[in-house]
Amino acid sequence: MKASLVAVLSIIFSLTIFAPSSIAHGSLEPKHGGIVKEAHDMVFELVRKENSVVIYVRDHGEDYPTADLTGNIIYLASGKKVYASLTSAGGNKMTAEVKVTDGLNLLVRIKDGDHHPVTVRYSF
Repeated sequence: MKASLVAVLSIIFSLTIFAPSSIAHGSLEPKHGGIVKEAHDMVFELVRKENSVVIYVRDHGEDYPTADLTGNIIYLASGKKVYASLTSAGGNKMTAEVKVTDGLNLLVRIKDGDHHPVTVRYSF
């Protein structure tokens, strides 16, 4: 009896400790061909376009509406910081007019109402 109880508790403990965190908050697979990061239990996918970037926001695997979100992108290159505003583009999509080239670092900062902002870092 004790051996069975220990075995069951060991299995439960193992599943809890070793289960990937992405299961709880949705898939970390890109849905739009971008780079996916997770922060504050939300998933952010950044897609580079020719002269802009698009951020797709998901929460627990579901699209998160961006109508009430605000944000900006801080473009770090050659010791300089360039700021670009993120604006809602409908659904779970936000856009910023900024050209992203290889070798750059981007800080994406998104805020939802009175909540503290979430910052996600991308390197190219």
